[in-house]
Formats: sequence, C-alpha cells, structure tokens
Amino acid sequence: MDLLTKELNERVTRANAKKVLKLYKKLERQTGKSFSLRSPILSEMPKGPFNATMLEDRLIRQMDAERECLEILKAVELLEEREKQIIQLAYISATQYTNYKIGRELQYSERTIERFKSGALIQFAYAYKNGELLVWK
Repeated sequence: MDLLTKELNERVTRANAKKVLKLYKKLERQTGKSFSLRSPILSEMPKGPFNATMLEDRLIRQMDAERECLEILKAVELLEEREKQIIQLAYISATQYTNYKIGRELQYSERTIERFKSGALIQFAYAYKNGELLVWK
C-alpha cells in the first residue's frame, strides 16, 4: 500500500506535533537566548576545577537545542498565515496564550480556535522535518 492511499492517524499525529512544540521553550532556554534581568553574583562562579568534558557536553547540548529550535521555526514558517499565528501564540511566543486569549487576539470564538489549532498541528506535522511526526493507520 503506498503513501497516497494510507489514512493519516490525526489524533496521534496531533499529539506528536504538540509534544515537539511544547519542547520549544525548554530548547530555547538551553540555547541561551533567553535573557535574565538578574546580574550575575560572585557565588554563581564555578566552585570546582575546570572540566573540559562538561563544557564540551554543554556546548553540544546547546548546539543541538539551537538546531532543533530552528527546525521548529522553519516548519512554523511554512504554515498558512492564520495557522502560523495560532501556533506562535500557543507555543512559541514568550507568554503562551490559551485558546480563549488567541480567539480574543484573532477575533474568533474559542471553539473556532480549537478547530484551527487542530488543523495547524496537522500542517505543522507535515512541515516538520519532512513529515517525521506523521503517523499512518
């Protein structure tokens, strides 16, 4: 059976898309792009000897997180404008909006936003890493 005749398992595909999008904020923090208003204090300085392996591991995690953030943002950019706005407000923006707040922002009902978000998650799953999140029945 080829890909054109298979049926998409939308429930599992949406769950996969949500899982990846919910990771975005954590990954963004790992890249070091989030800024803190606190000034560093002396007590936060390293207390032990310098460990090059730990530094290398941290840099690798940071680069992996940055690469993943870029993959997510690239997939979001491929969405239709309305769906892109909904995904950005729900998962990407600094303050993540509820469906109610997204509806107020975009002037749709909360139920309509739920429907649009459902479709947006499917679109995201298709766009993310060439459909890596898609699950077929």
